[in-house]
Amino acid sequence: MRIRSPKDFWSGIFFLAIALGFIALARQYNLGSMHRMGPALFPIIVGTLLAGLGLLIAGRALAFDGPPVPRFHARPILVSIVAITLYGIALQWLGLVAALAVLVIVGSFASPESRIASTIALAAALILFSVAVFVWLLGLPIPLWPGE
Repeated sequence: MRIRSPKDFWSGIFFLAIALGFIALARQYNLGSMHRMGPALFPIIVGTLLAGLGLLIAGRALAFDGPPVPRFHARPILVSIVAITLYGIALQWLGLVAALAVLVIVGSFASPESRIASTIALAAALILFSVAVFVWLLGLPIPLWPGE
């Protein structure tokens, strides 16, 4: 058998690996039954569906031609991880407004095409949306500013 679409094949294998990991982690909890579901039932069902999707995508890669695997770019992944980590730290110490600003500004360094004006506009829109939904509408106790 020849892999005709490497990008789809490896995507399917990745889905399958993630699904098997979720299923393995969920096995430590009680499964329950369909009438009285345990905490493991939903992750196992979702993991099974994801594994099926992964097998379908990987199997399809053996039958249809497709694009090769693109070049790996580490910068966007590393910058995204740093931005999310800084968001978690800033949320605790600086509040939601500053944490979201840090997330968007640091995350913008993942792409060389990002521009300062669009980054600031995105940060402002995300801050406004998040405050409106999570703090005002849902009433979650998230501090907006330091010391709240």
